[in-house]
Amino acid sequence: MSAASSSSLPPLEDRFSVILSRLDRIESSLKCLEDIKKVLVEIEGNTHPNSDGKSVYRKIVPEKVTVGIRASIISVGDIDTVGQQFKCDFYLSACWPEPQLQGRSSTEDIDWNNEWHPRIVFFNALEIEKMQKNHFLFYEEGNPIPFALETYRIKGSFRENLELWDFPLDYQELTITLMSDWTNAMVEFEKDLKKADTIRPETFTADQEWFLCRHVVTEATSTVKTEGSSANDYPLYHIRCHVKRKNGYYLWNIAMIIFLIDILSFCSFSVDISSPSDRLSVTLTLLLTAVAFKFVVSQSLPTISYLTLLDKYVLSGLVFLGFMAIENAVAAVIPHSDAQRLFDKICLYVGVGCFLCIHVVALTFVIIKSRARNQALAKSTKMFRERQQMVNNYAIERQKKLELKPINEEETAQQNQQVVFVEPSGKN
Repeated sequence: MSAASSSSLPPLEDRFSVILSRLDRIESSLKCLEDIKKVLVEIEGNTHPNSDGKSVYRKIVPEKVTVGIRASIISVGDIDTVGQQFKCDFYLSACWPEPQLQGRSSTEDIDWNNEWHPRIVFFNALEIEKMQKNHFLFYEEGNPIPFALETYRIKGSFRENLELWDFPLDYQELTITLMSDWTNAMVEFEKDLKKADTIRPETFTADQEWFLCRHVVTEATSTVKTEGSSANDYPLYHIRCHVKRKNGYYLWNIAMIIFLIDILSFCSFSVDISSPSDRLSVTLTLLLTAVAFKFVVSQSLPTISYLTLLDKYVLSGLVFLGFMAIENAVAAVIPHSDAQRLFDKICLYVGVGCFLCIHVVALTFVIIKSRARNQALAKSTKMFRERQQMVNNYAIERQKKLELKPINEEETAQQNQQVVFVEPSGKN
């Protein structure tokens, strides 16, 4: 029986070969897992190259985190009207309470890659030339919960859709838009009231064409899921500075030339009415010159589907010259010389009236648009000053709380030390 059972068992060499083959399979499986891990790491690196996109969730209750944003614009320049972009160098800080780090020292080394952060991306950035990022931990006096501070120093190019309806009497909002990769249910942005936003007008590099306003306007909004491909809403934070275009170049080099061309068109009436070819040569030459200036204006603007204020003025000049050419041609075909002179005289008076009406309307538009621009910028300046006042009030209130805290603690201690004596009631 024992001999039969021993003969049914495989030899010892076969057992070792089976074990070795299984070990080889396990080793090959481990290699496949390592390859899969490398692929996943590469995918995560391509998706979030700055290691900012690691989905580190909060270990405590997943409440909505309020992130305070503060911006300081260091330099603005290279505003490209045709390309609709600008360059900006600015400092940005994001601050939020971090209860997960409670008890940690502000001087302690912390691996911030393994901690939660708001995952800020620059929504309208075209190119980031330089970005320095740092993290800090600090405590406010009287608050046991620490604050995490994420700072950025960024220089890059940003996209801006310029509104050119009132060109060259326009002003533009140069906007830097921040977005969080967390949804609205997890993160919200707001102005950090610990410090005011600032801007440095002395470093403005486009002052030959623009005037930089001395204010920064911020606004917290969110994306609208009905307008995008995502099923969620994401928080946005807009940092805006305003620039006002200096219109001297367009006034003297384009508008003034069109004005002179329109005036010179009246010189055709000095040519005898019996020489229509000479009259038409004067008018058509001026018309072609005005068309050339229209091309000069179009080179200063992007391809847009609406007329700017300067386009309307130039086109009104072209239409006026066109009617002058038609008048020259119609006057030449009138058979009677007296009727020709009467028609020519009436057209001269009508032309002068139309010329004056065009320029009175143009001057009225210039005044109205300039006032509207100044009022809009004054409103933005008022909002900036109100936000500065909020920052000052926050600092004053916090200082008052810190001053009242030791007084309240002292009164509480005194009350605890008081002893109440009760006299025993006498018996009759």
